[in-house]
Amino acid sequence: MSILIVDDSESERALIRYTLENLNHNIIEVSNGQDALKIIAKSKGSIDLILLDVLMPIQDGYKIATKIRCHEEKCNDEWCPIIFLSGKNNPADIARGIYSGGDDYLVKPVNSVILKAKIIAMQRIAMMRRRLIETREQLRILAHTDELTRIPNRRKINEIIDSEIARSNRNLIPFTVAILDLDHFKNINDTYGHKAGDLVLQSICLVLKKTLRAEDSIGRIGGEEFCICLPSSCNEPLKDPFERFRQAIENSHVLFDGKRLSITASFGITLFQPKNDTPASVLERADKALYIAKNQGRNRVEIL
Repeated sequence: MSILIVDDSESERALIRYTLENLNHNIIEVSNGQDALKIIAKSKGSIDLILLDVLMPIQDGYKIATKIRCHEEKCNDEWCPIIFLSGKNNPADIARGIYSGGDDYLVKPVNSVILKAKIIAMQRIAMMRRRLIETREQLRILAHTDELTRIPNRRKINEIIDSEIARSNRNLIPFTVAILDLDHFKNINDTYGHKAGDLVLQSICLVLKKTLRAEDSIGRIGGEEFCICLPSSCNEPLKDPFERFRQAIENSHVLFDGKRLSITASFGITLFQPKNDTPASVLERADKALYIAKNQGRNRVEIL
């Protein structure tokens, strides 16, 4: 574990450090609460346990613990257990420590046997905490990923567009949104079955991901419908990157059951105008441009 010791007594820190280093823990030491708060702010959840002295100059441990809990809540940081260290052992002091944000209490001078036992208990909590964080991250990814194509789903691409709109309005820089639809995709499903259709969707996503820049985003928003967001303006005509995407799709193919399957796509693109557009208005305009592309014969790019 990574353990932060906060104590103004150098001898107390040395004693605790000696005990914990023998247990192969990573130790960080500071002599006051202000330095502890700075380290915690930069740690981004990497600290597993805080051993916090109660009696310290400037601010006592109770106030520091309260600030730590406020920081966690404000910054949405992970909870980190706090064990108070104090020469006071009356019930009121122990209760005050818990109420101020602490999770346990050790009486000074710290008994090495008790310290080791509490550290083992906290290590179990740290392992459970890591598993919960990993599980939560996996669930977050699943909630924002299209299961078939493994690209962002409608919810995620809408979040990306919202973020780009905020950035665009802040910097007064437009960005491009496009909706593309695979032409006559239903024919593939009807003729070759849904397995073939799924393979085509996966293949098209791979083609587009290879063609897009690192800062560009793509999401699946419907059966065979996708949304592309280009966040930065280019020194080229608005249509050009989408013509490349269209040609890349047209030139690709999928082998299914010995047959070579090809498909084309129609694109409707529009430019988000800072301070004037909303998420609904820009997507509606891109959708209208897509409708024009389909009515004009498909396999083309239209701007609105």
